[in-house]
Amino acid sequence: MDVDQLDTGDALDWELKLFEEVSRHPEKRFLKVWEGTQALVAPKKLAALPNFREVSERLGQDDWPVHVRATGGDATPQGPGILNVTHVYTWESHGPFDIEAAYDRLCSPIEQALGAGAARGWQPGAFCDGAYNVQWQGKKFAGTAMRFRPGRVDKSSHTVLAHALMLTVPPAPPAIAAINRFLAELGEDRQIDLRAHTGLPDGQTAVEFIEGLVSAFREADPDL
Repeated sequence: MDVDQLDTGDALDWELKLFEEVSRHPEKRFLKVWEGTQALVAPKKLAALPNFREVSERLGQDDWPVHVRATGGDATPQGPGILNVTHVYTWESHGPFDIEAAYDRLCSPIEQALGAGAARGWQPGAFCDGAYNVQWQGKKFAGTAMRFRPGRVDKSSHTVLAHALMLTVPPAPPAIAAINRFLAELGEDRQIDLRAHTGLPDGQTAVEFIEGLVSAFREADPDL
């Protein structure tokens, strides 16, 4: 599968268009691997802060434009050395939506592509820390986020937008500095530690990882 090179803001809009399309056409499903332009991405909870626009404008003037995403999580970077995978599909099991099972559907292919040494869980000091981080050898490799809602056609099913950000190399110090500046200027009482993150395992190329990742997703969902 080719890696799409996208403007980060356009990529976020494109994800929402796919989300809406699957909601109206539940038989459709999409899997995309992409790289975005240098930027910061923030969740709506940060965008609601009173000084968000002012802070974002200052970061944008320093070549770190800030975009808002519809999924949850926290502030994350985009740019060189970062791969994204977007999986949009219909959760066809009727009844209550099982968010743990949905996150397992997202995280397991990443873990399988990394190989032995991959794990899942919180990573203190990492950006966008959460229970569904994918770790490699005890450091954060991937962050995950998700949006779901009842389908527009079949309201007993759910449309899922699952997204993972994966570090092919450890994040560049300027990216971590940009996030820390962003958080500090917003008045958020936390800072990100570069040392909490890692890239791909030694000897594994991005091409090999992507091939394994896509294969694992398709093994779980042959209709992709």
